[in-house]
Amino acid sequence: MRVYLPLTVTDLADLHARGRIATPPFVAHAVTPSLRLAWADSDEDELEYAVLMAAAFGSLTRIADTGARPRRVVVVAEVDEANVLVGDDETEVVVSAEIPLARCTAVHVDDIEAEADVALAMTLLPQAAEGDGRALAAVSLMEHELMWFATQEIPDLLN
Repeated sequence: MRVYLPLTVTDLADLHARGRIATPPFVAHAVTPSLRLAWADSDEDELEYAVLMAAAFGSLTRIADTGARPRRVVVVAEVDEANVLVGDDETEVVVSAEIPLARCTAVHVDDIEAEADVALAMTLLPQAAEGDGRALAAVSLMEHELMWFATQEIPDLLN
């Protein structure tokens, strides 16, 4: 099963150093049966993009919680479905096993130019949670598409 892991730059450095994402369980995002039902008219690419955006938002909240560098990071990995439980929302899953770097297939990261907007979005999370339209628009960071990288490029991303 393909999962999208909301991380921080610090988490990405840890993944690179240790060769695995450790300390399960952890929340990830995936195309779940619930998402397929809710988005019945969508194709696989649209579903995976929705999951990527959910994981990007998870990365934003993780950055806000940890004080990490303001660049969203989402790592895509293939995991054994037996180690995945469906979570509380349409895309949320809980992974119950370590994920070796070898099972990671891609990394999505904000461009360095997005840092100021990501930092601003973090400050607006409380207002967005209350439904403030401007805050929701800022938090979505839609003007900043995450860039795609192969896992072999992680060292370059960390420099």
